[in-house]
Amino acid sequence: MAITQLIFKKGNFIGEIELDVVITESASATARITKNPVENGADINDHVIIEPMTFSISGVVSNSSSNVLEAAQNIFSTKTKAQEAWEDLLELQINRIPFTLVQGLKSYDNVLITNLSESQDKETSNALYFTATLSEVILVGIDAPPTITYADQDTSDKSAPATNGGLKSIV
Repeated sequence: MAITQLIFKKGNFIGEIELDVVITESASATARITKNPVENGADINDHVIIEPMTFSISGVVSNSSSNVLEAAQNIFSTKTKAQEAWEDLLELQINRIPFTLVQGLKSYDNVLITNLSESQDKETSNALYFTATLSEVILVGIDAPPTITYADQDTSDKSAPATNGGLKSIV
């Protein structure tokens, strides 16, 4: 381990919540291919739709601390570090504001928590053991291709003529 990693710790984050240990993490990228059947029974595939990425993280936030300053802060706090982390995770889900997910291989922007669960028993009561399912949110209008304008976009002469039907005129 490099000395810079001891000073500048690169951890895993869900929003601004740093996880002490990541047990498992996974990312899944999928694409959907459209299918249009034709007369001879074959499908014509003409579009590929990239679905939002999905993620799953099982992690731990411990009440124990190796940092003296952090341990001193925990003495004066009414909540444990695990309790605060659980409340922060729930708040991230409730607020519905996209955040950045930092995993071991890559960081992902515009992510929301879709499912959150935790479990404790007599052996794990001094920490938060949780599983979070997350999904990327594709925001409309971000990174959209530039609008192409053509010289002659006036199509008023190509509109349907007014039709008289009964007592009303349909335009």
